[in-house]
Amino acid sequence: MNGSDNNLDGQLQWLKKENERLREENRLLKLQLEELRQKFFKKNTPPPEDDDPPHSPKKRGAPIGHVGTTRKTPDHADEHVDVRLTQCPECGGTDLRACQRYEDHYQEDIVLPQVKVTRFRHHFYYCRNCHDVVYGVGQGELPGSYIGPVAKSVAAFLRYQMKIPYRKVGQLFHELFHLSFVPSSGPGFDQQIRNKGSPLYKKLRQNLVNQPFVHVDETGWRNEGINHWLWCFITQNSVIYHIDRSRGGKVVASLLGQQYAGVLISDFLASYNQIKARKQRCLVHLLRLIKKWQVYFAGDRKRGKHFAHLKKQVKSIMALSQQMAERRPKRFIDRKADLIAQLRRALQITVEHPRADKFLHKLSGRINELVTCLDDPQICAHNNLAERLLRDNVIMRKITFGNRSLAGNGQQNHAVLMSLIQTARRLNLNPLTFLHLLLTQPAVANAVLCPVPLKAAK
Repeated sequence: MNGSDNNLDGQLQWLKKENERLREENRLLKLQLEELRQKFFKKNTPPPEDDDPPHSPKKRGAPIGHVGTTRKTPDHADEHVDVRLTQCPECGGTDLRACQRYEDHYQEDIVLPQVKVTRFRHHFYYCRNCHDVVYGVGQGELPGSYIGPVAKSVAAFLRYQMKIPYRKVGQLFHELFHLSFVPSSGPGFDQQIRNKGSPLYKKLRQNLVNQPFVHVDETGWRNEGINHWLWCFITQNSVIYHIDRSRGGKVVASLLGQQYAGVLISDFLASYNQIKARKQRCLVHLLRLIKKWQVYFAGDRKRGKHFAHLKKQVKSIMALSQQMAERRPKRFIDRKADLIAQLRRALQITVEHPRADKFLHKLSGRINELVTCLDDPQICAHNNLAERLLRDNVIMRKITFGNRSLAGNGQQNHAVLMSLIQTARRLNLNPLTFLHLLLTQPAVANAVLCPVPLKAAK
């Protein structure tokens, strides 16, 4: 009997372990299913069966009492046209008498430009001082270029700001402006602008270490089918893109240094752990991780309730950070200390699950990286800015599939031009005007985009 009892106990223990393993596997599968469902299916309400249902869930049109808006009347008119009649449009009669009444109708339209051919005749001079024959450069002239600066800046604007491929840019120029060039000329235009803007790009990169805070994020990129990473560094007045084969911390260290004096705002990628700096981890990313644990423990009331409480604490910190950014009265100081204490207690509780406890333990060890936003109103509690400025690159990647240059010129063009365009937009400058200024007057463009570097962060 003892031998059979031992066998039954052994089988019982094995069945318990197998049951726990299957439950764990079931939870993981449910989590993966929920992630796939959220990825492919949006939360849309089903369309009504009738075309005009009696009780529509949402009223169409503007709400009652909404003040309508119309286009503002232009402050000037470039052309004046008197519209007179010699025949009635209703009955066709010709016996018309003018009334003492008129009505102005303003209409705005565009005038398509045509190609302007400029002949620069260079007159040579002999200099008695240096004993050399010299000649000058005309205003708006690009020496050695058969296409002018306006066309090149517009082509770069359409490529990097409007995400239009080179072939479509060439087609647009041919049909609208009657200016033809082959699509392969587009990268040459970009390289010429890059050569003009490279000193400014390097200056912006060097000024990164002097900024009080930097948003950092990265996304995938491809060059000739080889995986790369496009990094984005955002400061108060500049945007820097950098394409590299690595996704490691050495890329961040190459731009910010191993010890950065400002605040590094990022997600929870391990590459940022190598940088010795004050950090603010993106709390929106943290909420997504907590939501996954809530889905994982959907059938476990005790553990699910704990993560719901943790989610509430994180949202409270984000709300307080937003209030402090708008105004900073003294009463927020007590609330800040109370929220940090509550978050610390929530992270120190164990839920008796190895993976979940490991997750909470990691957060507990880095709690200071979650609440840096409560010390400085300039520091955001999220990294949404970096994700939004990566979006243009992601759209361009979907259209062009990255770069196709063996020498790396394409990815260098992309990094420099996108950096300068986004920096100009961040400073409320017209990117098209700036690109033209960069081609014709690089020194002026340098002074406009990077006037005086900020003081070093404390």
